[in-house]
Amino acid sequence: MSSTMPPLDERVWDPGYSRLKDYVIETTGLAYYIEKDADLVRRISRRLASVGVADCRSYLEVLHDPLRGPSELDALITEITIGETHFFRHREHFDALRDVVLPDLINRTGPDRRLRIWCAGCADGSEPYSLSILMRRELAHLLSGWEVTILATDINRRCLSVAREGKFEEWSLRSTPEELRRACFRKDGNHWRIEPQYKEGVAFQYHNLVEQMFPSQWSDRSSFDLIVCRNVMIYFGPELMRRIVRQFHECLVPGAWLLVGPSEPNMTHFTSFRAVNVPGVTLYQKGEPAASPEAVSAFTMPTLPPVPVVGEPDLPVTFRHTNETALPTLADVRRRADQGDWEDAARSCEQMIEKDSLNSHVHFHHALVLEQMGKNAKAEQSLRRAIYLDRRSVLAHYHLALLLRSRGDLRQASRFFDNALELLVSLPGTDTLPDADGITVSELRKLAQLQLQSLNEHT
Repeated sequence: MSSTMPPLDERVWDPGYSRLKDYVIETTGLAYYIEKDADLVRRISRRLASVGVADCRSYLEVLHDPLRGPSELDALITEITIGETHFFRHREHFDALRDVVLPDLINRTGPDRRLRIWCAGCADGSEPYSLSILMRRELAHLLSGWEVTILATDINRRCLSVAREGKFEEWSLRSTPEELRRACFRKDGNHWRIEPQYKEGVAFQYHNLVEQMFPSQWSDRSSFDLIVCRNVMIYFGPELMRRIVRQFHECLVPGAWLLVGPSEPNMTHFTSFRAVNVPGVTLYQKGEPAASPEAVSAFTMPTLPPVPVVGEPDLPVTFRHTNETALPTLADVRRRADQGDWEDAARSCEQMIEKDSLNSHVHFHHALVLEQMGKNAKAEQSLRRAIYLDRRSVLAHYHLALLLRSRGDLRQASRFFDNALELLVSLPGTDTLPDADGITVSELRKLAQLQLQSLNEHT
């Protein structure tokens, strides 16, 4: 460390420290550091030394710099986040998943033969890979022929890089039985590398629980049957924890489950869930929806200038036009989708298309419903129709890119992500996009950029 820097115990009295501390906690939600100044100062000091600045005010200027700030914030997050985890941590949680949660989900979603799981705060990937091993080895007889996807997210990009590689130190496998270790990993020098079959269906993405939107069936990561968020919220303040639990509830389908860490249960935060107690674990299940009046929201399509679209679809379609509007019925489609009634939602879309086959919004909603039903080919066709009818449909381009990526067509996916970004560039960042559950232009722009960045990492 530079000799011009004050000792650690004096850094707290740096005039810029308080502002820097507030910024760190606001950005990451890590209220853990509110009364941990010595720990935070030590970690921040390492970044000050690395960047070559002498005080907190100068470092905060670096973080706010448009060019240097994003990468330095990633480095700071890597420094201050606590990524302690290992395979099959808290074994009773995995017993509960095997014996209670997953059998219930299999019974509930059997006709669709599809499970969607989100591991929020996945650290180095030990947790989602443990889930993959559990399902492929102990529940394979029940999940044969199913589409099972695990989305694993974290705020620490270095951890995500380790997770994608799937290469772990001996310490990460300390709770893994020897038989399982030999069957699911192969020795690689002083490390253990997870076998490829257990990486299938597991996707890693950057996500900040504090600052970024949460997924829903109308955004890019769809509704979930199970969310696992263990030993993450213990570092957050009570108000932030309540907000995150509420958002978890909103992006779970009815009957879905939430699993949190052993130190996190607090019934005042989980009153919207049904608590289920099993040995050593408290599980939380989202109830079935109560009947409610249909809510019709206002719909306004933003005015977009003509933009040349790369990879325009060449899709012959026969159209029949009517002057009747289908917009009031879209709210009914969304309500049925929110309740998990995908068959009725699909039928409603088909009836609306019969009345007005030129309505791009109906085709877009139809595509989202079809994707939830596992009918990806038909969903792709509906998205292409939506774009054919309205080439300025940002969300249609974006969702088509996601669908193409999911089937491995990375080149086409990149082209449609580019299309979405091209359409978004001229819109005010604070504008809310229709049909997108409150997602702003700025948020979708960031998501598309992250998707492209991820694609570039894999090509």
